[in-house]
Amino acid sequence: LIINGKMAAIRRWTWRLRRPVLGLTIPRRLFSGDTIKVTFLEEGEPFEATARIGQSILEAAHDNEVELEGACDAQLACSTCHVILPQEVYDSLEEPCEEELDMLDLAMDVHDTSRLGCQVKLTKEMEGMEIVVPQSLDAR
Repeated sequence: LIINGKMAAIRRWTWRLRRPVLGLTIPRRLFSGDTIKVTFLEEGEPFEATARIGQSILEAAHDNEVELEGACDAQLACSTCHVILPQEVYDSLEEPCEEELDMLDLAMDVHDTSRLGCQVKLTKEMEGMEIVVPQSLDAR
């Protein structure tokens, strides 16, 4: 977006951006302007998306209009943002907390590498990964 040559001012403002998550603030060094490409697989159809490093898979899905619900607004109170990750990505993450495991127990089509998209932050190492979005109940 360039209006009367104001792009530089907008870029400076975005570097100061701090994103609130669960009442906390993520320092801008963890939520940079750097981006990666990921591929969402919805019903077997690949969709390449651009995502910012530091944002959650759920946020990246919403930014790219991928149908991943996230009904509880990342409060660990539902499993509507359930995704299936590649084994190597899953292994590189911290273990899911007990609340996340409880929510995954309620999800359909759970795999060994299932996680809640709201709990996984994107990193540079995740460049090019495929994220499977399981079919929802009403899609069956």
